Amino acid sequence: MYFLLPAKSIKKLRAKSSYFIGLFIVLIISTLTSQAQDTHHWSNQFGTRAALLGGAVLTDTIDNAGVFYNPGNLAFLDTTSLSINANLYGLENVKIENALGQRADFKGIQFNTVPLLISGSIQTNSNWNISYGLLTPVSFNFNGVARMDGFYDVVGDQVSPGLEELVAESDLITKVNETTLALGVGKKLNSNLGFGVTLLNTLRSVNFSYRFSAKTLTNQTDYFLISRTQNEFVNYFAVRTALKLGLNYQKPGYGFGLTMTTPSLDLLGSGTVAEDLTLSNIFLPGSNEPLTAYATDRQEKLKTTYKSPIEIAAGVHKNFNQSTLSLNITYFGGVDLYRIINAKPNALVRPESKGSNINSDEFLNVVTAMKPVTNFAIGYENKIKENITLMGSVRTDFSYFDPETVNSTQIVTGITQWDIFHLSLGTEIKKSRSSLTIGLVYSFGSTNDYLQRGSFNEVDADELLEGALVITKAGYTNIGLLVGYAFNFKKFN
Repeated sequence: MYFLLPAKSIKKLRAKSSYFIGLFIVLIISTLTSQAQDTHHWSNQFGTRAALLGGAVLTDTIDNAGVFYNPGNLAFLDTTSLSINANLYGLENVKIENALGQRADFKGIQFNTVPLLISGSIQTNSNWNISYGLLTPVSFNFNGVARMDGFYDVVGDQVSPGLEELVAESDLITKVNETTLALGVGKKLNSNLGFGVTLLNTLRSVNFSYRFSAKTLTNQTDYFLISRTQNEFVNYFAVRTALKLGLNYQKPGYGFGLTMTTPSLDLLGSGTVAEDLTLSNIFLPGSNEPLTAYATDRQEKLKTTYKSPIEIAAGVHKNFNQSTLSLNITYFGGVDLYRIINAKPNALVRPESKGSNINSDEFLNVVTAMKPVTNFAIGYENKIKENITLMGSVRTDFSYFDPETVNSTQIVTGITQWDIFHLSLGTEIKKSRSSLTIGLVYSFGSTNDYLQRGSFNEVDADELLEGALVITKAGYTNIGLLVGYAFNFKKFN
């Protein structure tokens, strides 16, 4: 945060980086991050069959996960059923290289368990079939720490000749979850064409915290401490709703599916945002006198808004004797930069003489944006026995990270900027009134163009003073076990 600079310089300097000790850039995680597999639409897939087929089920007529993928599928369901899918037991690893400098990486590894879908279908006395589902589209956690300790020329020679011993540490904790309640209906328009509509009600919760500290002593007999500490905290929930319309056309041996999901409508939400920045003997650009001051504010029960874009999907399947090949192509629209949380204009800086015209509403807003992406999924199933089917899939999961957020003067909560690829393989075992699916999923992604600010890696003092934007490497891997169970109660009349 640039609370302690002249007002006319704040936006320019914030867009570059923050100064520490006149020649020292801090790492501000809120500017290196983007926003939810915290910037991915296809992090999770749902349904006993659909999870193993990578979501390539827009023409499926068996799995009641159609309430999420294509409500037109519901028109072809003929059995009251209940599905509990696919608790995902996964080992997830995230690494951001050189977060603070050479060999000062952010790393996070964890074991996760995600209940992906509970869904069912019920019979009615009308021509409409009803289905429901409770699912987890987004579940992402990261806890990383980066630390560096070494000798750097971070203080001008007129104040402290030679190299100073610098100790800097930063940690980031973020948790993003979304839970969706889906209520859908579908009916046959004729013997081959099904139509359906689903109401998608989604609760999104985010808990984000960032801490940074850096300190050094001057090289003098009468030495003094120069330090900077910063803490950011964001916590919010937001509820939104959207409609999904779907068509499913079936002919012997093949089928076509088409869906459209409306942009979301904001329902309610509340959030908290906090910032605390303390400077001790910092030499700001153009000043020969050290500055000691702090800026702090915490605002609670603020209105929140979170948006999801328009979504258009097309799918097809083709049967080949005992096997089926299916395809799903889904386009997600973009969302321009907007504020999830609007902060109120409270005073920030103490003493006031150092920033009386700097208010919280200029810096404590939480923002995000989405670029448009198109994802692809290919699913394959082969009936190897009467009651055993082998299934597998490949799908993309491109990040909607928008570089515009890096240039924002506000807080951004998220860390992922990389595209992900998912591979799955498993089997479905059918009994007379039930089915069990079990399989493995492996996900991986990386980028050599991860945007971050404040790295000390191969940057001299002049570049630090300019606030160079650094491109580094980052990566993600996950391996997990998919398990699902479906029980059929009775056939529809």
